[in-house]
Amino acid sequence: MKIYTAFLLSVLCSSVWAQDEHKYEFVTIGRNTISYLCKEEGEGKKVVLMVSGMGLDAHSTYKNTFHKFSSNDFMLCIYDRPGVGKSAHAVPKVRSMDVLSAELEAFVEFKKWDSVVLVAHSFGGLVARAFASENPSRVSALLFVDAAHESWYRNLKSSLSKEGWATMQWIMEWEKEKHSFEDFAESASKPERYELKKEIPITVMSRGLPHTAIRQTKMSYADVDVYNRTWDQSQIELTKISDNAKHVIMKYSSHLYDKTDPWIVLEELNQLLSKVKPSPEEGLGRRTSN
Repeated sequence: MKIYTAFLLSVLCSSVWAQDEHKYEFVTIGRNTISYLCKEEGEGKKVVLMVSGMGLDAHSTYKNTFHKFSSNDFMLCIYDRPGVGKSAHAVPKVRSMDVLSAELEAFVEFKKWDSVVLVAHSFGGLVARAFASENPSRVSALLFVDAAHESWYRNLKSSLSKEGWATMQWIMEWEKEKHSFEDFAESASKPERYELKKEIPITVMSRGLPHTAIRQTKMSYADVDVYNRTWDQSQIELTKISDNAKHVIMKYSSHLYDKTDPWIVLEELNQLLSKVKPSPEEGLGRRTSN
């Protein structure tokens, strides 16, 4: 049990970077406190919103990408779901994907954003897709950074050994009941909630290096291979959600890409944003960014 806990704290939680250097803002949604931070602010700019994974705060996930981003046309924002970063639960309890999507919708409405480009990492890919499915006119493009696809749960369950699946169940139950209060099994159970407009521009960025930290749970080498093989297969499935998809392998990155190669994500993000730049009319009256 101790080795499982150490693994979860070091890999799933990641290390929390100092956030006090930033001036976060806060909003109450459904009694929960949501913290958020924006850069490159300016009148007339479109919005890029970064969505983090299960139990991961956005600043830790995207720190280097966030700080190195620069644009005349787009404002970059991050937010944290309750329980991570500076966000907080009123009463911690398990929340369904419908609740997570509705929370993101309420945040976007609070900010009065007409349209956003979503950048989503890991489990955040499901949150972003659920929101985009419910709000197709509000999402102009999506960039997935080693993001989860619902098929991974099913294929992992059917392919792992009995012992390997028991380990994964323990991890997912810990997340659900003790840590993030988010339920991967429930989120993967209804693929119809993730259907998108087939023409929406998406970029799927998949890790090039295998995820090996799970070996700390004493998962067998064979099961670690299954873990990575089924994930790679799910990335192919993710590219099929749109007829306007691009697939990029991050050659030198594992799951927590930002620590090794934020540049490749910034490059692909800028290419994606070039497809949704504001028209000259939208840019009228824009002030110089800070």
